[in-house]
Amino acid sequence: MTLLKNYDRFVILIWIFLTIVFGFRYIPDSSIVEGGLLALCVMSCVYPFTTYLSKNLLQKAMRQKKMLLFVGQFFLVSAISAIFIPAILYGFLYLEESGIFPPSELLLGRSVFGIMYINALLVALFVNFGFCGLRFYEENMKLHEALVQSQLQILHQQINPHFMFNVLNHINILMLEDVDLASSLLIKYSKILRHQLNSEKNRKVSIEQEVQFLKDFIDIEKVRWGNELTINCSWKVEDNDREFPPLLLITFIENAFKHVSRGISEAYVKINFEQTAKSVCLEIENSKSNIQQEKDSVSGLGLDNIRKRLDILYANDYSLTIKDSETTYYTKLVIKI
Repeated sequence: MTLLKNYDRFVILIWIFLTIVFGFRYIPDSSIVEGGLLALCVMSCVYPFTTYLSKNLLQKAMRQKKMLLFVGQFFLVSAISAIFIPAILYGFLYLEESGIFPPSELLLGRSVFGIMYINALLVALFVNFGFCGLRFYEENMKLHEALVQSQLQILHQQINPHFMFNVLNHINILMLEDVDLASSLLIKYSKILRHQLNSEKNRKVSIEQEVQFLKDFIDIEKVRWGNELTINCSWKVEDNDREFPPLLLITFIENAFKHVSRGISEAYVKINFEQTAKSVCLEIENSKSNIQQEKDSVSGLGLDNIRKRLDILYANDYSLTIKDSETTYYTKLVIKI
């Protein structure tokens, strides 16, 4: 949303650009000083009317859903602002007749108020239409951003309870077998929970924080599985401080441990994570039983939510590959950052 953040600066640049354009329009038929000063005066005259129209009346009409009323206000304000432009031209004509500026072709034949007013009205309508269009676009972008954030928050809340239930259930089992180990894992879980709670407030966290969060989760799984499961992880991070959306990757890792095969000698989970200057890549492969398992609607909901988050956050800047065979489940997520 770069344009949204720098909208006021963008608008100022457009006003400067328009002043220069009108200046180049006036200068060939007059002097540089007179043409430039006339352009500055015309833009200064139009500016307060255009700003009031686009920043106040348009926003009010959009909030109250009275756009038909705004159409009438648009033409009324444009008609009023156009009255002042002929007055400025008469002023410069007087300055030429007084000898302050040399006579020029710019104001030649511009003594008829009606003709000058029609030309001024066209200018006012053009400028007002342009800036109202920009303001309308800005307001729609704000509404879109608010909707996106609302959707992300809802999806976030749907992911968290499932995640919390799994981790607490793992620790509960360990407490029956080894209290000291369960205590150490509770400390590790406190880090996970802290990261999770902070993610509710922060739209972005550092790659280092997110990777540590994933490592803490995997450490709990390693203890829970013991020698029943071979876990191989590779972590390559180029920039630890690079910002990244929190809790975006945990569902894929959760699913690998949740659906990995049990009771076979070659049960495994392989996780490869790599972050470069341009991308983040997460590759996960886990063994699975060829015995058909009962479908898990909660797990499916988690993947659906992640897809929605990815669509909102990265649109066409990501690819998600899932290969589900009889004995393995493979996931690869690549995000352009």
